[in-house]
Amino acid sequence: MISALIPLLFIHAASATASDTPPLRVILLPYSNTVTLMKVHQPLRLHLQDKLQRPVELFTSADFPGHFANIRQGEFDLAVTGPHFGAWAVEHGHVALLRYRPSLSPVLAVRRGSGITGPNDLRGKVVVLSNRLSTSSLGGEHWLSGQGLIAGKDYTLKVSPTHTSAIMAVTMGEADAAITTHTPIQQSPEDIRSKIAEIVSPISLPHLFTVANSRLAAGEVSAIREALLSFEASDAGKAFFTETGYLGYTPLSVTDMDAMRPYVDMFLRNLDQ
Repeated sequence: MISALIPLLFIHAASATASDTPPLRVILLPYSNTVTLMKVHQPLRLHLQDKLQRPVELFTSADFPGHFANIRQGEFDLAVTGPHFGAWAVEHGHVALLRYRPSLSPVLAVRRGSGITGPNDLRGKVVVLSNRLSTSSLGGEHWLSGQGLIAGKDYTLKVSPTHTSAIMAVTMGEADAAITTHTPIQQSPEDIRSKIAEIVSPISLPHLFTVANSRLAAGEVSAIREALLSFEASDAGKAFFTETGYLGYTPLSVTDMDAMRPYVDMFLRNLDQ
């Protein structure tokens, strides 16, 4: 039973490839709402479906704990996930495929003209983050604590369901800053982006991991990797990587895994709280 998985199948029924092969189940990190996730990843789904000649289904979860529960329980064939969740999966036997090429840096999203230019301007302010388990939240809180800012003492910390809703809270005046990353800002509508300024942290981490379930046969994993790389080279893939800011794929390395180990420990501690 796949619990807490939200299917993103708005266009799937009309375009599924006729095949007796079971669908490839792809789970997506719930960094935004389901409609946005479907819109962004539809070109990837269609390409995989065409190249693998089997139906491809996209799923997400209501929140990050639910997403990690799906990974922990092996309820996926392919996961596009946070680097800390991906590192945990690889350490527990799943197959590292690729990651997105850019580095992932926590940023503060603030209103343009707010006068906030750095962490020290957040004293006495309201800061919102998407949840306590995202890489950006873990890294962002670590960054602020390194500047002598402690949540609950020097600033008020609030939690929002997604990166998108955290950014919206800033534009609507409900918070002074959001801890997020560049990607959800870039994927926001223009009327939202135009109201936001970014303050980039010095923290640099690998971007989202793509991981295959260890139960897949070696031939399946190889075919999926080839399909992903051919997506990057396709016209639809080039548009996808430009519009999302993901830029392309790069192999997952030992250095990437080493960089994420402290964050795996941090999110597991937060998960138990």
